[in-house]
Amino acid sequence: MKRKILKALTITLAALMLVVFVACSPEVIYVADFTGGQTNNGGTVVNPTPNPTPNPNPTPNPNPTPTPTVDDGTGDGTTYNLTVWCAEEDEDMIRQMLDDYEKKYKDNRYNWTVNTIGEDVVSASVTRDVEAAADVFSFANDQLGLLIKNAALTQVPTQYTAQIDQQIDVAKIAATYSGSYYAFPYSYENCFLYYNKSLISDVSSLERIMTTQIKNVDYNIGIDMSDSYYTTMFLYTAGVTIFGDQGNDPSDVNLDNENAYKACNYIKSLAGQKKLGSVSKADQYASLKNGKVAAMISGPHMISQFKDALGSNFAVATLPTIRFAGESKDTPLVSFSGVKMYGVSRKSTAARNQKTTDEALKLAAYLSNADNQTIRLQEREFCPTDSDLFDAASTSVDTVEVVVSQSEYSKLKPGLIQMSNYWDNMKGFLLGVYKLSYPEGEWSKELKKVENKLKG
Repeated sequence: MKRKILKALTITLAALMLVVFVACSPEVIYVADFTGGQTNNGGTVVNPTPNPTPNPNPTPNPNPTPTPTVDDGTGDGTTYNLTVWCAEEDEDMIRQMLDDYEKKYKDNRYNWTVNTIGEDVVSASVTRDVEAAADVFSFANDQLGLLIKNAALTQVPTQYTAQIDQQIDVAKIAATYSGSYYAFPYSYENCFLYYNKSLISDVSSLERIMTTQIKNVDYNIGIDMSDSYYTTMFLYTAGVTIFGDQGNDPSDVNLDNENAYKACNYIKSLAGQKKLGSVSKADQYASLKNGKVAAMISGPHMISQFKDALGSNFAVATLPTIRFAGESKDTPLVSFSGVKMYGVSRKSTAARNQKTTDEALKLAAYLSNADNQTIRLQEREFCPTDSDLFDAASTSVDTVEVVVSQSEYSKLKPGLIQMSNYWDNMKGFLLGVYKLSYPEGEWSKELKKVENKLKG
């Protein structure tokens, strides 16, 4: 089953290899994107247009990268001062990878600075001051447009394209801008369900989870309703599109529609469910560990923590189905998906000479290569993007199997610059709906406000 899904995903992705271009307005950036299957009134996956029309006049690459120096295999005695940014949970693993890198290039000397910063917000720090940014940093694919818009990302030179070509199609698309690669993918992710198998066994539908009789729990299921990365799944499942059917049209932000109202009505109904609670990321580990929550919707970044919390009762599954009011069938929840990537900041030669830039590119390629993807798979159970590793892991690692299965009902976060205005604005609206702060009569007005923010 997993291999069939993988094959279908690959075919769909190949159909979505879009030529990317910059629009006439300097404020609008089109970035290659994969949104997964288009939902038709919730849940049914429909293949997007197989042969999108390419832009006949693509804009030349705005940030050309000089040809890097040739690596001699062990180094040439140079001393490098390099800064790396990574997620807090990955710091120890990254430091070990840097130690191994030093051993590989033993003739050089490296002075490392490792700082932790969230991969979902790193673009704000990079674009604030590129000269002071890390040389190499990990980031989520939805920030690609913002980084390129601000000339903050170095284009990947051709000597590294073979490595990126080896990645699964969704990762290649996520790393592409204007026909060129700008980042090194290393992990594919989406949302799925964690649960305590000693407390609940049937997790196939959200309604069934919420009505299961479980003793001594506060909630049968927890969702961070204050995070639009998760609450957007109700919009997608209801048939809402964000930036068009394929997620790459910044002019298409029609959110004020019947599908959105359908999603809002469902979110509103959750407010009356005593066994569903909004649980923040900071409280999720303890809630599972002390048995106060039986199941939790989250992503792969919490695998290690939740395994520790649940021990032998740890279990995972694809997202449950939901049933909209007035419908007779259940609909699979459709989540965001994403790709984690390494980028190299585009500093001036005054801040970093070309030789050091070349070394930073070599390091980014190393941190994302198949060997280190294997380490992430073994230590964090992150789904690799290397095609061979992805294929093998998708049938051998439970958590990766779930990620692959959920990919049938997921949409890649758009890489448009406008996504920087999406998260907080949609968060505020959907959280207000959940908290009953917005009466139904105000939904249209509030959705139009979000639309205006996205139109910029």
